[in-house]
Amino acid sequence: MFRGRSHVADWERTQKPRVWRGQVRLLLIVLLSVITYLSLPATLYFTFRLVTDPGKQWEPWAIGALIAFVSSLVLGIVLSALTKCSLCHGTPLQTRKCRKHTIANKLPFLSYRASAVLHILFTGKFRCMYCSTPFRIGRKK
Repeated sequence: MFRGRSHVADWERTQKPRVWRGQVRLLLIVLLSVITYLSLPATLYFTFRLVTDPGKQWEPWAIGALIAFVSSLVLGIVLSALTKCSLCHGTPLQTRKCRKHTIANKLPFLSYRASAVLHILFTGKFRCMYCSTPFRIGRKK
């Protein structure tokens, strides 16, 4: 066995990112994911405040945060299921029980989906978790 080298070819690590078709849907999924990640703690906080201090007006805040959480979660899951990789036809923003590629974006303590969302948000690029094809947001050159 070769200890220092991965089985992944060097060309696979250095290939240029392709332009993602359907960028509006991809950016909408990223936006819905961010709303979901932010509205879950808000829902928990406002529900806790509603239970501990019922005299204050925490009801509209708790209901609004709950509606934002549930609607962004459901819509994000539906759109993620409809979004397919153009090369492998997998769902790169919805985790399945398939084996993930070794060089797919994966940050410690996060899922492949959360890692891909953060990569899209901060770099404008991501890799499909199933085939490791690099994609980017932008126009064709």
